[in-house]
Amino acid sequence: MKKPRETRLFPFCALLLVFLLPAVLSCAARPGRPEAAQAGHLTILHLNDLHGQLEPFSADKGKLAGGAARLAALVEGIRAENRRLGRHTLLLMAGDLFLGSSLSALYKGEAELDFLNRLSPDAMTLGNHEFDFGMDVLHERIRQARFPVISANIYRGRDRLFPPVVFKDVAGLQVGVLGLITPDTAQLAHPDKIAGITFSDPVAEAKKLAVEVRAGSDIFIALTHTGVEADKRLAGEVPVLDVVIGGHDHVALLEPLKVGDVWICQAQYRGLFLGRLDLKIDGKKITKVGGRLIPVTDELPEDREIKEMVASYRGKIDQKLKGVVGNNRARLVGEPEMVRSMETNLGNLVADVMREAARTEIALVNGGSIRASIEEGPITLEDIWRVFPYDSQVVRLELSGQQIEEVLSHSVSLRPGLTGGFLQVSGLSFVIGRSGPQDIRVHGEPLRKDRFYSAAITDFMHAGGDGYSHFQKGRSGLLQPLLIRDLLLAYLKENKEISVASEGRIR
Repeated sequence: MKKPRETRLFPFCALLLVFLLPAVLSCAARPGRPEAAQAGHLTILHLNDLHGQLEPFSADKGKLAGGAARLAALVEGIRAENRRLGRHTLLLMAGDLFLGSSLSALYKGEAELDFLNRLSPDAMTLGNHEFDFGMDVLHERIRQARFPVISANIYRGRDRLFPPVVFKDVAGLQVGVLGLITPDTAQLAHPDKIAGITFSDPVAEAKKLAVEVRAGSDIFIALTHTGVEADKRLAGEVPVLDVVIGGHDHVALLEPLKVGDVWICQAQYRGLFLGRLDLKIDGKKITKVGGRLIPVTDELPEDREIKEMVASYRGKIDQKLKGVVGNNRARLVGEPEMVRSMETNLGNLVADVMREAARTEIALVNGGSIRASIEEGPITLEDIWRVFPYDSQVVRLELSGQQIEEVLSHSVSLRPGLTGGFLQVSGLSFVIGRSGPQDIRVHGEPLRKDRFYSAAITDFMHAGGDGYSHFQKGRSGLLQPLLIRDLLLAYLKENKEISVASEGRIR
């Protein structure tokens, strides 16, 4: 298929040089701007937070939803229809392409990159999960990409690490796309994997670039991975924008939001929807806007090439992860909205396994590290990889009672945002009160602030992830050569059949 001619601020084939010479990023010239098309229609298709979900999955009432093959068929169908009508199409990806499936974890984003290369998006902005495999893997994936990857507010020192903007020439219509990522990536990504990298305020970066991008564009789009509330702030403070295509907080905006004259869109997550925004353009003005989310259901056709590609990766996974490792008598709850806000039986199991392996009095595990539920019935090796795609390890240290109270206060403060920092616990119990944790007990005894307790935590938390700077003050921090995933497997090998309940540890 012939795509619209494009002019890029930073030629993507030169990205390797960009990594070696990051200073180039801040001084590249914008393209020349021809006269705007007098009238036309532009369709913006958008995805966000795919999280490695290339296969269809069970969604509402057990029906299959999503899947790369159906997404691809839907995108290509819209492109073909637009070509027939003389209209034009852009496809944008708003970050978090990686991590969330066993396929993604095993192949470190290779399969998702393969999919997007075949889908041929016009731009992608980076999300916080793009950093989960470390910078070497991220640079390798970007080198392999055949589409622009942009982000304006990621720095090493004074230099931007990635191109901030891409300009597209769509049949004479100039479209400028600015990439932005949440500054919370500094807490959400493993600190060791983003050492030396800073994430500046996205609104401040947009303001720096707005005049230049607006001058070179008929349509000015911010492609963001910051969340809807941050997108509203961006639209309010950078009113020269026309459109914000967003991601990060998994919101299904069934219709675009309007802030001033700026339209904001987001398409939930995992490929449940394809977002569509239709713009009618007269001269340099958008005169009509229509937008919606298109459900990706099992009633849609599948793209044959993409289906075969996913099946190829699935075959390799089955060879490695198909074996049954145990049996589950009660569903283990790991849905994000649950494990990031309350006690769950899967959270209890993970924390208990950590505490027993490290031989400590208590264990704490951030809910965001638990990525899936385990259904009742046989447990496969792949189920364990889905729950723990990260190579998370256990750190053993000693914390004072005062520090434990501070840690639990931080955990409770993160609960409303479902960010992943809410803790699952073992050896502990407490009540969530209006002012924070109350009635904190260790093995049934009231917490003593002046006493030290042995604790097992994740290496992510020990490094300061999710804002847990408290653990740097703990005594005798010792990394255990134990992957939490392997600890769960060892537990299942020993117990075979399990039935885990919630116990009122967090009330």
